Amino acid sequence: MLLRKMMSKVGVGSAHVDLILNKSLWRQGEVIQGIVHIYGGTVEQRIERLDVELVQKTIENGKELDAIVAVIPAAGAFSIKPGEKKEIPFSYTIPETLPPSRPGRSYRFITRLHIEDAVDTLDFDYVQILPKK
Repeated sequence: MLLRKMMSKVGVGSAHVDLILNKSLWRQGEVIQGIVHIYGGTVEQRIERLDVELVQKTIENGKELDAIVAVIPAAGAFSIKPGEKKEIPFSYTIPETLPPSRPGRSYRFITRLHIEDAVDTLDFDYVQILPKK
C-alpha cells in the first residue's frame, strides 16, 4: 500500500481525467458541451480542483505561441477512491470575438486535474472554431 501511494505521487497509478466533447467543430458564439470523466487510480487521492483551459496556438515566423483564452473551473475539491469513476458536465460558450481557426492558428482544451501532493494529470482535446454564420 505504501509503495502504491508513493508511486501515485509521481503519476504512476494516479487518478486521470478525460474530457469527452459532443463534437470537435464549433462556430463563434456556440455552446460547447461535454463530460469530464475522472478515473480513480490505485489509491484514494484528494483532488484540489478541476480546470479546463482553452488555449490558442499561433505559429508566426516559425515561432509557436500559446495563449490561454479562458480557464473554466469545472469542479472544486473532492476525493476519489481507487477505481472510482466520476462524471462532471462541462459547457463553455465560445466568445463571438474569438478569431476562427486557420492555418497557423489552432485551439485545444487542456483539462487539468490538480491532485494534492502529486503530479497533476492532463488531457488534451483539439477543436476547430469556425466563423459565425
